[in-house]
Amino acid sequence: MRHVLVCLDRSPFSDSCLRQARFIAEAFGAKVTLLHVMPSSQGKSEASRADALEWQIGKREMAQYLADTRESLGPLPGEVVTELTQGHPAEQIVVMAREIGADLTILSSRGESGEDGCELGSTAQHVFALAPGSVLLAQPTGSAQVPPRRFVVALDGSTRSECVLPLVAELARHNGAEVLLVHVVSDPTPTAVLSDADDMRLAHSLASRVQANAERYLSRVRARLLREVPLVKTLVLLRAEERQALLDVAAREGADMVILTAHGSTCNAERTFGSVASYLLAHAQLPLFVFQDIPRTDLDPAQAHAHSQHHVARVPLSARPPEGD
Repeated sequence: MRHVLVCLDRSPFSDSCLRQARFIAEAFGAKVTLLHVMPSSQGKSEASRADALEWQIGKREMAQYLADTRESLGPLPGEVVTELTQGHPAEQIVVMAREIGADLTILSSRGESGEDGCELGSTAQHVFALAPGSVLLAQPTGSAQVPPRRFVVALDGSTRSECVLPLVAELARHNGAEVLLVHVVSDPTPTAVLSDADDMRLAHSLASRVQANAERYLSRVRARLLREVPLVKTLVLLRAEERQALLDVAAREGADMVILTAHGSTCNAERTFGSVASYLLAHAQLPLFVFQDIPRTDLDPAQAHAHSQHHVARVPLSARPPEGD
């Protein structure tokens, strides 16, 4: 985590992003870029003098907001810079992340537009569809502590999912946090295909064997992690729904952050995030760190081409208000 991009919109929700950014920057000595995107004007009507004056006032206010925010972070081991752009927020966030080579993009699940409830905000959804690196979804509400005192780490038994462990060790060691390693075993449920009593007994027998193997597997991972982290626990669950089980156990165990890789054993490189990571990003009520396990250069070339087809580029603030998007 050498460079962290923090998305700010001057709403109270941005505070959660700043707290997470400070924690990550201190743990890794990372450079931090604070980004605010001013929306472009709608339509193509000619800007009046009043419009131009209003634009300049707004620009100065946003620049001052970013300067004050940078000051509020206090001293950090790495450099802190600010960026002010204009355009569609999600598009400009993705463009900026690509331009600066951000290893991590931090944004809130909801933003200034007033989106509320449990659903993920539209800006966050758009960013996650095209994010070039790891993402940290901050939550504006809840009891999660920052810095985190307890991490829940999802492992599916694949080497790919284990690539998050060095990052987990660094974060936990920095703050003396506890790590809970979790593996979910699929619990067989009757269907039209799996309905025979003998077949069900066989399926449950296999699930029990997988559960025992998972417990031994997590014990081995725990032994390795204990060399760097003093407090590591393990938990194997037998559940019909793996994705929701991870959220349920995180809430039950009082986790302050859930960490997992973007893909698991069945990795589809054409998708920025796999099915488990996508589900957690959409439904998590706790801070969620999704580590991108696929190198940026190996992510789906078709996705990058489709992105470029829209001619999306970073839009610096001009001296006059924009006349349209």
